Amino acid sequence: MEVRIKKILAPTDFSERSYYAFNVAVHFALSMNASIVLFHVIPQEQIRMAREIMIEQKFTVPGYSEKDLIRRRQEKILKDFKKHFPDYVERGLDVTPKAVFGNPVQGILDAVCDLNIDLIVMGTHGRTGFNRTIIGSVAEKVIRHSNIPVTMIKVPAEIDCH
Repeated sequence: MEVRIKKILAPTDFSERSYYAFNVAVHFALSMNASIVLFHVIPQEQIRMAREIMIEQKFTVPGYSEKDLIRRRQEKILKDFKKHFPDYVERGLDVTPKAVFGNPVQGILDAVCDLNIDLIVMGTHGRTGFNRTIIGSVAEKVIRHSNIPVTMIKVPAEIDCH
């Protein structure tokens, strides 16, 4: 059975490790003649907190709903993609930005099906033991539940500041 990688999902949280992993995904995509979906999940907590702050500060705008908050956040994320990730069009690479709202793990897993993804390339801290157990790991959960190959990119120590 021949494996053909046509579309790579590159999740980002805008951290140094996700920038590094994206650059690895670019090299994979160029060598495989594949496209990349640069992907961010807006955590549910961000929208809930923004809504609570608006209510607490008695900041209201007529017709300003949770859907509006999500839409505005998605627009900001798409602008951030352009700002933080180099444009690879001149190199013949097809990169599509996408931002969704929800749980990061479930958002990534849903994107695999919704966008016909063949490979996930994502960064990881590489933490073990207590930190991983207490904090949890999006990367670890994606690996555990994904139906497609997942390539984890551990960032070299000199790049990963945290």
